[in-house]
Amino acid sequence: MVRGPLYYLHAVYAYALILVGTVLLLRMYFKSAPSMKKHVALMLVGSLAPYSFTLVYLSEVLPTPFDISPFGFVLSGVFFLFGIYQFNLLRLAPMALQKVFESMQDAVVLLDLECNITGFNQSAGRTIQGLSRKNGIGQPASAVFAAHPELLRRIDRASGSEDHELLKDEAADRYYKVQLSLIADFRSRPTGKMLLLRDVTDAVRSEERLLENARQLRELNAFKDQMFNVIAHDIRDPMAVLLNLTELLEEEASACGEDHEEIVQEMSRQVYSTFALVESLLEWFRSQRSGMVFVPIVQSLSHSVQRNVRLLQGRSDGKGIRIASDVQSDAFVYADKEMLDLVLRNLLSNAIKFTELGGDIQVRASRSGDAFTVSVSDSGIGVPEERLYSLLREDNVVSTDGTAGERGVGLGLALCKEFVRLNGGELWFDSAPGQGSIFYFTLPAAQADTASHDDLTAERESG
Repeated sequence: MVRGPLYYLHAVYAYALILVGTVLLLRMYFKSAPSMKKHVALMLVGSLAPYSFTLVYLSEVLPTPFDISPFGFVLSGVFFLFGIYQFNLLRLAPMALQKVFESMQDAVVLLDLECNITGFNQSAGRTIQGLSRKNGIGQPASAVFAAHPELLRRIDRASGSEDHELLKDEAADRYYKVQLSLIADFRSRPTGKMLLLRDVTDAVRSEERLLENARQLRELNAFKDQMFNVIAHDIRDPMAVLLNLTELLEEEASACGEDHEEIVQEMSRQVYSTFALVESLLEWFRSQRSGMVFVPIVQSLSHSVQRNVRLLQGRSDGKGIRIASDVQSDAFVYADKEMLDLVLRNLLSNAIKFTELGGDIQVRASRSGDAFTVSVSDSGIGVPEERLYSLLREDNVVSTDGTAGERGVGLGLALCKEFVRLNGGELWFDSAPGQGSIFYFTLPAAQADTASHDDLTAERESG
């Protein structure tokens, strides 16, 4: 048999490729996890088969009449074929899973049981300083995570639980949700660890902003409580002095005759009513300091209307306005007493404010099903067209002067709407410029016989 130059060229080429592959497999063997070393060793044995058969043939240890080197390549192919199927290199699923692994937004690092890094995705390379393709695979975690002692501590004390822990990267000023879990094989034997880092910096900072806003809101509420408490007491104290002076004036008027007695008595009624109003508001405010307290009771709608008409009688008489109530005595509603009074008082006050001298105001109530519809109508100037669609909006705080120059803060109707809503009703109005206005609101109806004796007694005493 004559060997030509191509034979030697082919032999050199084939054995050079096998040598390069063997060197790469040896490098892979030393960097692989213990569970993967046996697979790499199998490929190494296959790569050494051609050399082994060639050496046996050339050394003539086993004299043969033919060259047995090709059988080494056959045996090497068998080992490689078995290794390929062992590694599932021809399947599409591992390739797809690798693509998914690399495209994950969360940083993932794979470690063996000795805490050596066996793999990581692109997000981990960007997140963890010092982790790269050149110095990552095969390196111990203690070396790679030297700049991240908290992560290293978490890796070292992992016991198989998959609990989450919030860690802050001081160097990058980022927050991460850390999860470290054990990886097991099909026999439930641990083969490694998986470290997952999820960037939650935006969520943490949003939570911090919400907590700061909540703190500021608590401070503002505390300031508001203190401010209203001071204001309420500042109003109450001079009212109490005025009440005492009115009592003295009554005594002197009775001694002087009947000329001024009627005026003094009316003044006394107004002072008593205003003082009772301030006391009621102060008591209600104290009950609301820990939050809006909604205490609905069964109460007489007629008594509520009459009570608030009397409180505003001084203002209505001053403008010569007649207030008439057409509310039946058997009309009972289920609502919060103070909220109902505030709604009625505000609607009546607005009606007086925007009604010309000598005008009329009518309060009516009609029942429809399980609700009463209360209306407060006036013969005033009506609502301007430009404010028809914004009057009841919460952001509408514009105050308008009354027909006699009365001023307000512009918040009353927004509060009325909210109070009516809390009581299960709704508020709306009809108005035309120069033709007056009618404000409506609904409240849940209650049967007269369901009112307790104490509720009715309180109604009569307050009336």
